[in-house]
Amino acid sequence: MKKKIVYLVNPVAGKLSKKEKQRVIENIDPGSNPAIIFSTSAEDAKEKAYEFMSKRYLVVACGGDGFINLISQKAIDCCCNMAVLPFGRGNDFARSLNLHTLDNAVHAIRTGNFNSVSYLSVVFSNKSRISLTNAGVGLLSEASFRASNIPVLKGSLLYATAALISFINLKSHRYVVTTETQKVEMENLILAGAASQYTGGGMYIAPDASKFRDKINLLFAKKLSRVQAVKLLIKVFSGSHIFHSAVTNSHVKSVKIESLSADRWSSIVSGDGEYLGDLPVTISLGRKPLKIVC
Repeated sequence: MKKKIVYLVNPVAGKLSKKEKQRVIENIDPGSNPAIIFSTSAEDAKEKAYEFMSKRYLVVACGGDGFINLISQKAIDCCCNMAVLPFGRGNDFARSLNLHTLDNAVHAIRTGNFNSVSYLSVVFSNKSRISLTNAGVGLLSEASFRASNIPVLKGSLLYATAALISFINLKSHRYVVTTETQKVEMENLILAGAASQYTGGGMYIAPDASKFRDKINLLFAKKLSRVQAVKLLIKVFSGSHIFHSAVTNSHVKSVKIESLSADRWSSIVSGDGEYLGDLPVTISLGRKPLKIVC
């Protein structure tokens, strides 16, 4: 705890109030009078993260997956370590590091052990992003987009509800998928690349995400009926969906995804619970190091 630390907080993330979040932080090292900054916007959070990382502070990102994503990008750019407090509704990245409970995350900060973690490089035609969990298109991407507009629920219930809403207008879309070994056209309900196991507030989308250190986990599900899709969604909670006959579970170094559909939903790429951009996109593992207290 001797290192200079600043807690950068998303004030609107999750269910805790600003006072409750401040209380959690103050109890990490009682009497230390920690530096706590509540961001006013995504741009403000990125600017503050860069400012303090440039001064070699340990920045603790206190928010959900989307907020932690922003701070992680700056940590990668600055070659700095960071820590997380899971104040969001989904907390899938924290879950993949066993930091999804505040007790675990606080213990990690107190202990101060850093580990390298995998993440995705998500490259569009006009910009580049990262994703700490997964990035994809189709049903789960649409559900993630819809979940961001549901203010009351949280966790897997939130994303399951959003997915069920998406079933009302359930569609599969045609894509061109290019990996290092093949280029194919396919019609898919779900298509995603993953660097860690969870999405949607604890849905076990990619149980094999950590199987290879130099490859992403590529998953896709073929066209299904509504009833079949609901049954598949239920299986995602346990990870048993990867054994379904409609699901392909593989590992590749990179994947390029292009849409052959005119439907707007087919091109939306989501990751870490946020809209990342529109197809075409190339997804691979990030090369620059990212070290997290965990």
